[in-house]
Amino acid sequence: MAPPRRSGGGREVAWVLRNGSFAEALDAAIRARGLTLDRLRYHLAEQGMDVSAATLSYWRHNRRRPEKPESLRAVRALEGLLGVPADSLITLLGPPRPRGRWVNRGVGAAGALMAQFDDPDEGVHEVVSAHDVFTVAGDRSERGVRSRLVLRGTRGLVTRRLVKYQADDPEFPPELIDVRFCRTGRVRSDPAAGLIVVELLLDRALGAGEHAVVEYEVAAKPGPPVEHYYRQLTHPMAEYSQQIQFEGPPPAWCHGFRQRALSGPEERTEPLPVGPSGSSCLVGINLPPGVVGTRWAW
Repeated sequence: MAPPRRSGGGREVAWVLRNGSFAEALDAAIRARGLTLDRLRYHLAEQGMDVSAATLSYWRHNRRRPEKPESLRAVRALEGLLGVPADSLITLLGPPRPRGRWVNRGVGAAGALMAQFDDPDEGVHEVVSAHDVFTVAGDRSERGVRSRLVLRGTRGLVTRRLVKYQADDPEFPPELIDVRFCRTGRVRSDPAAGLIVVELLLDRALGAGEHAVVEYEVAAKPGPPVEHYYRQLTHPMAEYSQQIQFEGPPPAWCHGFRQRALSGPEERTEPLPVGPSGSSCLVGINLPPGVVGTRWAW
């Protein structure tokens, strides 16, 4: 069954609320109400909610979806401003979807790419420490991340390290920009999932107890604003550091968080001041498996 013609106004909104997605319903309600995004932003600000016109546009065109508590409060306010029934837009959002850049989002896609690198003769290693520098561009979009890993062989001969990265928005897939202290091997990607898997070839094979350091940089095309970054640790790690570099004005606040699993609740940790260099710094020692991240807002 097709929706009513757009000239139907209220009829179209009612139909989309019953049969469409959140983005489709929001778009129809905005058009029916005849309000600009700037005007909606103004009315939300009057109610104490700071939501940019760009964010409203991302919601409306299904490029991002509201998930944080303050965003959900804004959606409830929009229901009143747009004259749609209470909870009608919230209901269309459904449960929060998994988010983040490290590969447990899109597990099926990651598994399929990883299978292409299977090698029964490859040795086993562990990551002793990792250091990430995630850069936020002046327009608040994701610029990319540079990572440094310290590897230690544990069994057999280790000749490579596989790294996986997933962009926050599949419309802006990542690409490998640079590697240091190693060479680039095979690269596989799944553009639909915004996922890339890279084979880093070590300068020499590692035996048990031997170490190597590798660095790599992954970047994404400018996209929507980003407000968090995290790394998922699949094994215990002796040391991990995470820096967020802000190229534009610093955020209003910034804090660390941890999760036992990607599907679990965020546990807020320490506040992270942003210094004159425009960067925050989060360091963990002897970390268990889980998620370590930084969240910020302007």
